[in-house]
Amino acid sequence: MIKEKKSVLIIDDEQNLRSSLAEFLELEGFKCIGAEDGSKGLSLLEKEVFDAILLDLRMPRISGLEVLQTIRERGLDIVVIMMSAHGEIDDAVSAMKLGADDYLVKPFDPSELVLRLSRAVNSHRLQTLSKVHKRLSSENSAQNLWLGDDPSMAEVVSLVRRVAPVQTTVLITGDSGTGKEVVARAIHSLSPRSEAAFVPVNVAAIPESLQESELFGYEKGSFTGADNRKLGLFELASGGTLFLDELGEMSLSLQVKLLRVLQERVVVRVGGIKSIPVDVRIIGATNKNLETALANGLFREDLYFRLNVIRIKIPALRDRPSDIPVLASLFLAKISRETGKQISSFSAEALEMLSSYHFPGNVRELQNLVERAVILCEGSVLRPEDFGLDQLGPKQKNVGLRSGSVKEAERIAIIAALELTKGHREKTAAELGITRRTLLNKMKEHNLL
Repeated sequence: MIKEKKSVLIIDDEQNLRSSLAEFLELEGFKCIGAEDGSKGLSLLEKEVFDAILLDLRMPRISGLEVLQTIRERGLDIVVIMMSAHGEIDDAVSAMKLGADDYLVKPFDPSELVLRLSRAVNSHRLQTLSKVHKRLSSENSAQNLWLGDDPSMAEVVSLVRRVAPVQTTVLITGDSGTGKEVVARAIHSLSPRSEAAFVPVNVAAIPESLQESELFGYEKGSFTGADNRKLGLFELASGGTLFLDELGEMSLSLQVKLLRVLQERVVVRVGGIKSIPVDVRIIGATNKNLETALANGLFREDLYFRLNVIRIKIPALRDRPSDIPVLASLFLAKISRETGKQISSFSAEALEMLSSYHFPGNVRELQNLVERAVILCEGSVLRPEDFGLDQLGPKQKNVGLRSGSVKEAERIAIIAALELTKGHREKTAAELGITRRTLLNKMKEHNLL
């Protein structure tokens, strides 16, 4: 997965400053767009997503403080660094009260800007990660999807944070079991629609003859058995988010009607003639290659471009094998608590086996394997025979980076648990299924104190 550049919006009425800042930041790996005043900047924020904003305090017509206030009133969760040539302490206090993340006095050292900008963006990503954990903590360990050190998942988290506040349609792709619905729920939970309904529907699970009536509803008497009016899922999700999983299984005739909903924001129930307005955000997902479906005439091009505004590709677990020990350790701690079994760790051979397994079922399969092993284990340490991988047929070796060190896997698991609990040591020990004293000893051993 190609690492995506962090995008920065520079709002300043001085053209030379905008150009010089953009040139310097782009050399440092950022992607920059400039706006000459507050109105233009706010307009850009309605169309694009950014990781951070550099905002001048004193500008004609709309001041930087007014722009900042509007950004926060819109609920945009984005890093804002204020810039001012005046350095008045009252301005800094006002900016911080309105939610600015930092404040720089002109002229400033560009290297200092890069340092503080990078620090603010990274800190904001970790805060977002914490919010995701908190919001999804009851979703059957779904928060564990986000843990690990692999950069590909860091990019997924970054995209989730950036698209959540806007109303843009999102398309999530990835193999089965990678957590597409988890990502969709995270986007909804971090969006202004979080208090409204999140309605998931697996298109492939609905017979083709019933897909239209399930999505759009039907009027009484519209067909045999329609004894009463029924609201469709679009109406039930109005004000919130509708998650359409396995879009690739949708019939061409239904695709035409979905396109109309996306364009006109209205639905017509089966057997009805009245157009019913719906205020719903669409998040689609598929494990199929839609580009191949397009080429084969199985998916409409106009619908594809409507859905593929923002695309989030979730990497398969086999493509981030260094995360396997982290996820496995957290699943072990959780399942041990739930089952009441005193199982503390994996044997070196078990971790090596898991790290080299291909995991066609991705994170879901890993969780199921650990649960099976915990149930069957008769000791306090999980061993290869507890997993029964030999019963799953020939194992494909993972061609990615392998975790050859049990100690390194242990260190990664401790760091991940500390991040999850915001450094709370008693909670971290509980998460890992060990005592606080053991945690402290292991932290000292791994130079984490």
